[in-house]
Amino acid sequence: MDQRKERQLKMLQSVYENWMPPTPAFKANHEGVPKGMIPYISCSDVHDYNYIIRVVPTDVFLYRGDDFLEKTENGTVIARYDSIEDLVEDGWMLD
Repeated sequence: MDQRKERQLKMLQSVYENWMPPTPAFKANHEGVPKGMIPYISCSDVHDYNYIIRVVPTDVFLYRGDDFLEKTENGTVIARYDSIEDLVEDGWMLD
C-alpha cells in the first residue's frame, strides 16, 4: 500500500474509533459517484463498523437542517466493503 493510501487508512481508522466526523464525506470524483452527489458513510454505519458508501445530493449533505441525520441514514448505497482496507484500496479519499 502506498503512503497516500496508508494516510487514508489511518485517518479512517481514527474516524471509526473517535466518531469524528460522525458522517465522513469522500471526494466526489471517485468512479461510480453520480454527478451532483456527495459520497459518505452514515453515522450509524460508523458506529456499527460498517463500510458502506452512500450518496445524497450535495445540497442535502451541505444543508445541516433538523432532518440531516434522517436523510443521510437513508442515502443511496453505492458500495459495500468488508474492511477499511478494502475501502481504501478501492481508492476512496476523505474530503
